[in-house]
Amino acid sequence: MNHAETQSTEGALQPETAAAMPSRRGFLAASALLGAMLLSPLWAVAASPATAPASVATAEKAVGVGLPQRVTLTCAADMAHAISATWRSAGPLQSAQGQIAPLTAGPKFEATIQSVPAEAFTIETDSGETAYQYNLTFTGLTPDAQYCFRVGDGQSWSEWNTVQTALDKPKPFSFLYFGDVQTDIRSQCSRAVRTAFRHAPDARFVICAGDLVNHGHNDSQWGEFSDAFGFIAATVPCLPTPGNHDTKRPEKAPEPEAPYTAAPAYHAHFHVPANGPKNAPILNGEAYYVDCQGVRVISLNSNVFDDDAPTDAAHKQAWDALLAWLEEVLANNPNRWTVVTHHHPIYSTSKGRDNAGLRNLLRPLYDKYKVDLVLQGHDHSYGRTHKLAGDQIVDPAAPGTIYVVSVLGPKMYPFKPKFESLMAATASEKQLFQVIEVDGDTLSYKSRSIDGQLVDAFQLKKDASGASTYHPAEKT
Repeated sequence: MNHAETQSTEGALQPETAAAMPSRRGFLAASALLGAMLLSPLWAVAASPATAPASVATAEKAVGVGLPQRVTLTCAADMAHAISATWRSAGPLQSAQGQIAPLTAGPKFEATIQSVPAEAFTIETDSGETAYQYNLTFTGLTPDAQYCFRVGDGQSWSEWNTVQTALDKPKPFSFLYFGDVQTDIRSQCSRAVRTAFRHAPDARFVICAGDLVNHGHNDSQWGEFSDAFGFIAATVPCLPTPGNHDTKRPEKAPEPEAPYTAAPAYHAHFHVPANGPKNAPILNGEAYYVDCQGVRVISLNSNVFDDDAPTDAAHKQAWDALLAWLEEVLANNPNRWTVVTHHHPIYSTSKGRDNAGLRNLLRPLYDKYKVDLVLQGHDHSYGRTHKLAGDQIVDPAAPGTIYVVSVLGPKMYPFKPKFESLMAATASEKQLFQVIEVDGDTLSYKSRSIDGQLVDAFQLKKDASGASTYHPAEKT
């Protein structure tokens, strides 16, 4: 199936200009003031050291170089004490940094501001331009506390955004789960993201289960992704996982060393925990986990396992390392709940699809370590299984896992799964989002279409031993 590549343009932010004065005397005074401003040290600092700006427009452009764009929060490994952020600018920054302070009711919090230097790097976009990217992690934060933060270079700053750290022990919270975003991101995914946020304004994070864009190398599509999330990206941390479309490189580009890894533009937009497989550095940023208030969320790049077998020595190393890491993270999990997310489904929902190799590889681990929930994308339709073990429906109180495939964007596939008999709920031709709430021994799940209608719901309840019981919920 061919899908046209979405095109978009991004407007540059411009400083406000002064309003014209109504009188000739006022006009002359304003002209004199403008001339003085053009010669002042403030404007000289904004311009290139070699030349002063030739016009007000040039000066505005120079000031705008440092304005932060695409500010995005991501989950840190220790969500109770840290938060990470990325952004980009139109040109290189001499002092890229972030500032953070405890949130107060009033605006006078200067004395509590702490500054953190950012790591700077560049990527070449598909249009041939250089993108100046930055990331940082604010550490040493207080658990379950509200903060305000901004990023910039000491002169040009983003707005102050608010974020809350997790508690360092179990406490009720909610999070969002999105399937594929991928196409028509600005025009049709924006409404889905904003509707989801209205239903879960206190969500601790949002899981994006792959194919965040249609072509991983396409900078304009990443711009649309940022536009679709808007201010939400700077207030609710993202927990992304790479899909097959996120690995796309330009058609005429040389074959990458590891074609199953995400494109550089993907990594530029997210600063995820560096706790993945230690002996597979090629998977840095593509396999990681976070712990949040009694829940471990594990994200892995299922593109690594998309072939029947590793294709070369480097691929085999990544394959073996990722599989061993996943088992280690599952085996040494102190949390009451375990959620895994990856792009390709264990039990596909669309016509003609079946990831048999992935299922045979991962499902035994999910059974062995009693994973509660697996959140996936890829199939552009909706399917949620009963509680399963060994590819069979089990008693609601027996050990087992629930698997979900969902889609946020407007690209849809025909629903005709090979495993329809295992499905407890299905839907097609609907843009969907999911709100998941965890409250001690209860996990509550709701899937809604973007008109707010409830499509699916269930609960898992755990006893003192950690065994869960599955309860279908009324669709109200």
